Amino acid sequence: MRHAVVQEPRLRWRGLARGDKVARAGIIALVLSAAGVRVWFMIGYPTAFVGFPDAGLYLFAAGSDIFANTQHPAGYPFFLRLLHHLGDNLLFTIGVQHVLGIASGLLLYKAVRRTNAPPWLGLLPAAVVFFGGTGLFLEHSIMSDSLFTFLQAVGVYAAIRALYDHRLRWSLLVGAAIGLSFWDRTVALSSAVLIPIVLLCAAPGGIRRRLLSALTVTVTVVALIASYVGSQYYFTGYLGYEQQSAWNLYGRVATFVDCSTFKPPSGTRFLCPSEPVGHRQSQAYYQYGATAPAPAHFGFPAFATLHANALLQEFSIAAIEHQPVSYVEAIAGGLGRYVFPRGGEGYTAEGLRESLVGESRAKILAVTADLLFPHSRTYLPTSEVQALSTYYADTQIEGPLLIFLLALAIAGALFLPARMRWAAIVFTLTALLSIVFAVAGTNYDVRYAYPTFGPLAAGSALGAWGIASFLAGTIRRRSSSRARRDSQPSVSATALE
Repeated sequence: MRHAVVQEPRLRWRGLARGDKVARAGIIALVLSAAGVRVWFMIGYPTAFVGFPDAGLYLFAAGSDIFANTQHPAGYPFFLRLLHHLGDNLLFTIGVQHVLGIASGLLLYKAVRRTNAPPWLGLLPAAVVFFGGTGLFLEHSIMSDSLFTFLQAVGVYAAIRALYDHRLRWSLLVGAAIGLSFWDRTVALSSAVLIPIVLLCAAPGGIRRRLLSALTVTVTVVALIASYVGSQYYFTGYLGYEQQSAWNLYGRVATFVDCSTFKPPSGTRFLCPSEPVGHRQSQAYYQYGATAPAPAHFGFPAFATLHANALLQEFSIAAIEHQPVSYVEAIAGGLGRYVFPRGGEGYTAEGLRESLVGESRAKILAVTADLLFPHSRTYLPTSEVQALSTYYADTQIEGPLLIFLLALAIAGALFLPARMRWAAIVFTLTALLSIVFAVAGTNYDVRYAYPTFGPLAAGSALGAWGIASFLAGTIRRRSSSRARRDSQPSVSATALE
């Protein structure tokens, strides 16, 4: 009996196709390596990176009032509070976030396998998620990015399943993942728009079945958004999403608006920047700078009134309506920074690293961290940080590599079978729309790129396979045609006979 139990896995392994063997061996090796890298991080820096400004806000909200932050959703503070019930040590929380990182890579690996493409293609997005330096540093930080990346990966996996499976449970899971990720990040709305459209066009079955699949996603997302808004209203009396959400958009608008070309809404002219457009400062300055128009008039966003948010929103929308071309140019400029990073807007990769591991702010946060983690230190000077930082710098996805992945994902989709092409669209547009929404609503920041690398790599893997299959098929057809021509007797030879 025991011999049969031992033999069964061997027989199953021998029965697998070569591609399945490569995929299974590869993903096991990648998972073990990914776990090893994360253990190295946790040993090298056995607490969390809390130097980034948002970390203090998340810790304070999680330890006091999860809706306390007027510019961030409450999903991540709620997540921190849940984890606190399981363990009140920062390292435990970081360990859970590292597990979410590995789970995100596995979900994308499984999603690619579900497209009926060669199973080993899923190793590419898994490797990108497992070993990207930005992702590892953010997983090791009190930041909302790892949670959002995981929820997005759940949504992408379920969306692929919904494209190939008639059962509505996958559409329901898509809606749940998108709705919960909206609790964590506003850009989840991009998937709330994309996935129902894809399912309406390509879900299995007739038009009624496709419509039902798309509606299931939409209704679930709306229900979860409504539950968030309702919960916030119940606990705070504010009916909405973020009490000071318009400050982000105003910061973007302030970098390009020219008030000499249109009449600002009544009572908002003071929001016009005084500097010429070509000499404007960054988006962050107009949002937080003490001498910038909005903070100088209203105070900092955390202390501003709801009336301030309403005026900023009115001014920003009017500016976009009157200068749509300038707005598009500002978005394009922000998107370009993801390919060729440079200072002047949000955090570059190096700026993010310096902020995350910053000593001064980490020490100041000790009192705030005590609200949830009274037995944990917030800063541990160690020589290992330098080694981790070197790893971080060597594993960035930007420049020519990012262009190459984009080109494969976009061009390669044209050569895929119809349903697989829709799967590639889900992967690629999940990445692109998330970035576009972020840049349109606020600014460039390397953090916003991290959740997109995995889906983009999945789209690139399918695209590369589509191009390779097309080229291989073309070569085979030409070889076959040449062989047929060579096998036919020539006209002159036939005449001689």
